[in-house]
Amino acid sequence: MNEQLWELYQTVCQEEVRPLDEFVERLLSKEWGPYPKEDIVELLREIEGQMLSNIQTKAMEGPWFAQNADEVAEQTQRQFEALIARVEAASAGG
Repeated sequence: MNEQLWELYQTVCQEEVRPLDEFVERLLSKEWGPYPKEDIVELLREIEGQMLSNIQTKAMEGPWFAQNADEVAEQTQRQFEALIARVEAASAGG
């Protein structure tokens, strides 16, 4: 994984509490310089994996979380598929 990109994600989304979709749009606009599509997609897959793991961990904390874990996981996967599609489209000139 591109460590510089990971650190940028940590700063923007974790410390500055900016939304992930905004971060992706800023990446695609090359606000911080160019990053290869593959690196951005790899970053998004890593974040998605961590979020899905967190959802499963949270599901063990109580019945409400357990009942809603599958739905939240599906929403999360759809969100990431949309972000990755946006990255793919941008790299194709769209």
